[in-house]
Amino acid sequence: MSFTLSGNHDLRVVAVGRAISVLGDEVAVIALLLWASRQGHGAVVVAALVMAAALPQLLAAPFAGLLIDRLPARRLIAVVSVGQALTCAVLVPAVASGSVPLVITLVAVMNLGQTVVSPAWQALVPAIVPAEQLTRALALVQGATAGAALLGPAVGGLLVGSVGTSSALLLDAATFLALAGAVLLLRRDRRPSPTRGWQAGEMSAGIRLVAGDPVLRGVLTLIAAFVLALGAVNVAEVFLLTRTLGAGPTIYGLIGALFASGLILGAWLSRRDRSVSAAVRLLVVATLAMAGSLVVLGLAPNVAVAALASLAVGVGNGMLNVLTQAIVVRRTPEPVLGRVFAALQGVVGAAMLVATGLGGVLLAFVDTRTLIVSCGLFGIAVLLLVGRPLLRARDGAPVEAVTVRP
Repeated sequence: MSFTLSGNHDLRVVAVGRAISVLGDEVAVIALLLWASRQGHGAVVVAALVMAAALPQLLAAPFAGLLIDRLPARRLIAVVSVGQALTCAVLVPAVASGSVPLVITLVAVMNLGQTVVSPAWQALVPAIVPAEQLTRALALVQGATAGAALLGPAVGGLLVGSVGTSSALLLDAATFLALAGAVLLLRRDRRPSPTRGWQAGEMSAGIRLVAGDPVLRGVLTLIAAFVLALGAVNVAEVFLLTRTLGAGPTIYGLIGALFASGLILGAWLSRRDRSVSAAVRLLVVATLAMAGSLVVLGLAPNVAVAALASLAVGVGNGMLNVLTQAIVVRRTPEPVLGRVFAALQGVVGAAMLVATGLGGVLLAFVDTRTLIVSCGLFGIAVLLLVGRPLLRARDGAPVEAVTVRP
């Protein structure tokens, strides 16, 4: 699998840095969930940890987006990453003390930084690669982060099992420092135009732009729908595989690895640069295939069919990630790109919160197969709702829904 991009030094730094960061985050998630389990805490504490990770993405997204569009990317990412490293280091004694409120607070603070860093990286990539290489660049970063996500749970479980929770959290802190160092190695930067101050309405500029552009609005609707569907499926899938289909822990882990492998394959399949209209058409096909694969997963008669369906869902998800970012970059005026990516992240955080709670509630009323099949049918219904406006997308300048201030 080759993502070669003319030996672009900055892009290699971004891909490696993001992969290291994701690896550390996955290790920390596993460590904290195992800590909660070993301490005898129930579903309420686990849910609180999930909310502490997702809520900042929703609540702080407008302010984070404005920061990204006002400050040089390298300096912003470096400073916030150092702050995340310090917060993660403080988590070590907090976990040792057993204080659940303190741990949840620190997790929220750490993810507040992620609310800034993640869209900042996304907005930085178009500044370091030529326009004709944008999609391949996004595919490279997506492939690298998906690979890290594949390794993260295994590394986290190994570290916690062999040397304890503290070592896993210290590794995450080290990855934040590595990310801060990596961004300083970049030769290029995203430097927004100077401004004389922040004016009323600027924080909501990204949301208003998305609301006024039928392409961005349709894409955001698709993302929200499939985050909801996949979030609910994540809650139900473990019961389908282990109870209904009789899969053991090893098989369950391998199926999870297949999904992550599908993310990498989906990124590779999306690597070719396309016009907005072509990218939108492929996005509709990819999401339709993903929804259909969810239906197959819910109806799977055995573990083998479920594994293939999980792989197909991963491929569609990987394509969705790359194509969405490419469409957003090409449809968004550069001065508000950070705010649009932050709005996108806010929607994802909100949908994940709703999906996690909804999946658990629905399982009290319907069986796992019905829930998973319903999630696939929900994805198809949303596609029917927004598919026509998306397929009518034309290349050219985006709809100017806001007055863009430099």
